[in-house]
Amino acid sequence: MKPVQQKNVHYFPGHMKKALGNLAPFIKGCDLVIEIADARAPISSRNPLIDELIGEKPRILILSKDDYADPVSTQQWVRYFSSLNLPCFAGTLTSRTIHSRLIEISRPIALKKAEKEKRIGMKPQPLRLAVLGIPNVGKSTFINTLAGKNAAKSGNKPGVTRAEQWIKIKDGFVLLDTPGILPMNYPDGVMAVRLALLGSIKEEVLPNHELALALLGYLRENYPSSFFQRFGIADLSLLDSDDVIGEVARSRGMLLKGSKLDEEKAVSLILREFRDGFLGRFSLEKVDA
Repeated sequence: MKPVQQKNVHYFPGHMKKALGNLAPFIKGCDLVIEIADARAPISSRNPLIDELIGEKPRILILSKDDYADPVSTQQWVRYFSSLNLPCFAGTLTSRTIHSRLIEISRPIALKKAEKEKRIGMKPQPLRLAVLGIPNVGKSTFINTLAGKNAAKSGNKPGVTRAEQWIKIKDGFVLLDTPGILPMNYPDGVMAVRLALLGSIKEEVLPNHELALALLGYLRENYPSSFFQRFGIADLSLLDSDDVIGEVARSRGMLLKGSKLDEEKAVSLILREFRDGFLGRFSLEKVDA
């Protein structure tokens, strides 16, 4: 995937900077950190700043939106992270199986905590979980699924959660919802492109047309038949990217005055359909790369 023209992308809204400074004492008081990343780009959607915050505290990595990602790539990523001694699993965050997987994988930590409390004469305390991740990977959706209600604000755009909040759920868990925090800079722009395609960076930060060209170039090389079902384009490798955009506009009747194709509207449609999983199950990062 080629980067957009900017060699350095700086995107660090004020509420993220404030949240980063506020998180340390909250993390210190937690028993387990749940880090959520997008299964379509498991490297780009992880923030290295989180490593500094967590330190040696136990952590579980959940690859969200796996129903949007290439299933073969997702399983390879799960094996990869697990080989690094980082407990990892993938799932759709609205599925109740996420709940059972969390209980299963956190059981050793909960037992150790309960033994310690009993030893010092404390009443049993809930397991305190911090839910971390960059914007729009599904943190609030995950919490709402576990809580069985809309306990945390959610939305398919960055910046919905603005402050920390503790949320009680059943089965002896208390969750800390946190604002999404991105790294301050993306030196080569490639990771920023991936995050913009996933909706983790606001649309106005990177130009939509260049994002669409980057996406089409990647899909042409890795998933050439990805536009057949939605737009009737059998093989992306037979057309250049601007011709693909024109064909999308033509297939959906996107016209300006004078019957000129509305390529801007077609670009927005392509990005939205990819972001929402309508084009199919594709991964922007592969383990072997």
